Amino acid sequence: MNKVITAKKIIRQLLIVLIVTFICIMIAFGVYVFGVNRYNQTARVVTPLSTSTDVMVDIHKRGQSTDSWEKNDAFPDKLLYGNIYEATIINNSGITVNDWEIRINIKEDCYINNAWNGTMEIHQYVEEDECVQEIDLRDYKEDELTVDYVIAGADLLIPLNKGDYIIYHPNDSKSYAEMPINSTSEYSGEISIGIIMYGFVDGNDLSDYEMSYHFHKSYFSGIEGKIFLILFPCWLIGMLIFIIVSGVVIKFENRFFVQGAMVKESLLLCAKVADSKDFYSKGHSKRVAEYSRMIAEQMGMDKSDCENVYNIALLHNIGNNLVPERIFKKPMKLSNEEYEMIKTHTTKGAELLENIKSIPHAAEGALYHHERYDGTGYPTGKKGDEIPLIGRIICVADAYEAMSHDRAYRRRMSMDQIKDELVKNKGTQFDPIIVGEFLQIIDDIEEDY
Repeated sequence: MNKVITAKKIIRQLLIVLIVTFICIMIAFGVYVFGVNRYNQTARVVTPLSTSTDVMVDIHKRGQSTDSWEKNDAFPDKLLYGNIYEATIINNSGITVNDWEIRINIKEDCYINNAWNGTMEIHQYVEEDECVQEIDLRDYKEDELTVDYVIAGADLLIPLNKGDYIIYHPNDSKSYAEMPINSTSEYSGEISIGIIMYGFVDGNDLSDYEMSYHFHKSYFSGIEGKIFLILFPCWLIGMLIFIIVSGVVIKFENRFFVQGAMVKESLLLCAKVADSKDFYSKGHSKRVAEYSRMIAEQMGMDKSDCENVYNIALLHNIGNNLVPERIFKKPMKLSNEEYEMIKTHTTKGAELLENIKSIPHAAEGALYHHERYDGTGYPTGKKGDEIPLIGRIICVADAYEAMSHDRAYRRRMSMDQIKDELVKNKGTQFDPIIVGEFLQIIDDIEEDY
């Protein structure tokens, strides 16, 4: 049972450690998550003047042989030059770029015709009024256009003057891979978008732009996140082990509880049998056991040792079963021979209990509880500290029980008389230290007196 108690203490301590560890892990991870969220919510921009290389933007003519042409069917007296422009975005940060868009400020009069793969938000100033419309230039309906436009041949031309601007919104469909722009420590993410522009000169100035975006840092991408991914599964494994071990301990505790109850009932039965030969001794062993346990508790013994003292004291008179019953029931004074037979209950009880391993020192309790501190007791005549502690404890408890209850040869004594007897016999019959401890708690049992 001691092992079960020790295991339960360890389990309680382990549970405290697991709870504290969990709280620390979650607080640390919560602080880290808060920091990541603030990082992800920070708005960031890239302009032509930006020096950071984390995210770079380059808007340029695509430059292939079919990417430039002339258009003469828009105006009878004007020639338009058409070009395909490519806006390349490179993400070198190792972190995903999310929620991005590019604003291009128009520096000279021109026309926009098409853009892929997202939508283009047109900001057009007409007579000082701003006209705004977001259009998929690859798939539009003419009757839904609200901005100023011209249809030249089969081409849509939306005029843009200096001071107007356009905003490209990427297509968030996975098939176009424009959003998000992924990046790792091993490779940079890169996407390109196309824009068809017309101008009155060959080449439009698209150098005034601003890309706005947010980083989307994963909670588990940094060192702190990786540590959490290691610590939390370890904690879960520890909790699983704790649950399994707790279940095993509870199972054994229940088994020990049942076995302990059976042992206690058996010991009480033995005590009743030992007390049954004398009418005046009914309940004697149980009371002596309770007083002995109280003394052990007062002396500061731990719970398991106090229980062991109780069990030993229950059996201190077990040898009575081997003494003839007629001697216990004799109403007259015992002869010397009969008294010597009574005294054998100590040695015979010790013989019965010497092989009882589950109750340590059980035989000592039976053998030495009639020894006297001055060495005049029986059966061995040991004195002082030579007498095992359990014998000295039961000696005081046994004497108190005898004095506080009726016997065939006398009435019970008053509490004051009992205290006087205990004090008077300190150092002769009783261990003076044990008597001192018992006198401190004797009033606790006075209610049952």
